Amino acid sequence: MRPLLAVGDVWDRISPWIPLAITVVVTILLVWVVRWLVKRTQAKDPSDSTFRVQVATAGAVLVGIVALIFALPDGSDSDLALSVVGLVVTGALAISSQSIIANAMAGLMLRSVGSFKPGDFIEVAGHLGRVSELDLFHTEIQSTDRDLITLPNSLMVNEPVRVVRSSGTIVSANASIGYDVSRHQLEELFVEAGLAAGLLEPFVQVVDLGDYSVSYRIAGFLEDPRSLVVTRSKLRGAILDCLSEAGIEIMSPMYVARRAVDSDPVLPHQVAAPAVTGYRRTAEDRVFDKAEAAGRIESTKAELAEAHTTLAELQQDLSNVDGDGEGPRLQAAVSRQEQLIERLERRHSRLQQRFSDD
Repeated sequence: MRPLLAVGDVWDRISPWIPLAITVVVTILLVWVVRWLVKRTQAKDPSDSTFRVQVATAGAVLVGIVALIFALPDGSDSDLALSVVGLVVTGALAISSQSIIANAMAGLMLRSVGSFKPGDFIEVAGHLGRVSELDLFHTEIQSTDRDLITLPNSLMVNEPVRVVRSSGTIVSANASIGYDVSRHQLEELFVEAGLAAGLLEPFVQVVDLGDYSVSYRIAGFLEDPRSLVVTRSKLRGAILDCLSEAGIEIMSPMYVARRAVDSDPVLPHQVAAPAVTGYRRTAEDRVFDKAEAAGRIESTKAELAEAHTTLAELQQDLSNVDGDGEGPRLQAAVSRQEQLIERLERRHSRLQQRFSDD
C-alpha cells in the first residue's frame, strides 16, 4: 500500500500544474501556427512578410503570457509563481521600453504615415540610400556603396528624413570660377552642361562672391530619381568638358596666386569619349539591386491592385449588361484584364524570388 500512496501523493502534487503545462504547449503551437499562417498568406508580399510575422508573433506571445497567468494553480505556490511572472514581465517591459517598444511603436507610426516606401531614395542622419526593407523594429537602406545599413525606427522618427520624390528631383553641382570670366558666358556653358547630363530646364545661380573666385550652382530637374547617382557624376563631368572646350580653367586660389601672371591657363587634354555599343549596366543597376527589387515589388503590387479593381468593375458591368450588343466587347475586355493580372502575378513571383535570393 505504501507505493500506491506515494504515487497518489505525486499525482496530487503534479495534477494542479497540468493545466499550466497544457497551456505552455498550446501557446507554443499557437505561435508556430500564427507564424505559419502569416507567412503562407503573405507569400506574395515579401516586403511586408517579415513585418507582419513579427507583429503576429508578438501578439501571440502576449496572449500566451496572459493565458499562462490564468492557468497557474491555486495556493501559495501559485501566488509566488504569479508574483515571479509579474516581476519578470514588468522588468522585461521596463528594460526594453526604451529600445524594443520604442522601435516597434516607431515602426507602426512609419507604416501609418507612409512617408516613404521600398525603393525610395532617403537621407537620414547622414546616411543616403534607397529603402530596401521596412520592418517592425528597423528600416534597411542600401547605400551608394551597395552596403545594407540597418537604422532603428526610433531614429527614423526622431531625425528629419529627406525623401526623394518618385516624380523627380533637382540635381545640382557647384563650381568656383575666377572673376576674369564673364558671368553670362559661364551661364551659357553651365546650361549646356546641364542639358548634356540629361537634366530638364537647367538653371544657374550665383552662390557666393569669394575673395578669389565666384561660386556658381548648376542645377536641373531629373525625371527619374533612380539614376540620381549617375546623373550627379554626369553633371560634374559635363561641367568639366564644357569649361575645357571653352578654354576656361577651374583652379584653386593657391595655384592662381603662385603662378606667373602671363602664363597660359592649365587645361586638361581633350580626349574623345569612347563609343558605347549595346547595353551598358549603370551604377544604379549594381549598387541598388536589392532596393530596386523592393521598389519594383511595391510598384507591381500597386499595378495588381489596380488591375483587380478594374476587373471587378468590368465583371460588374458584364453582369448588368442588357442585350447582346455590349456583351462580347465586355467579355473580351474581361479576358484581356485577366491575362494582364496573370502577367503581373508572374512578374511579382520573379521579383519575389530575386528579392529572396538577395
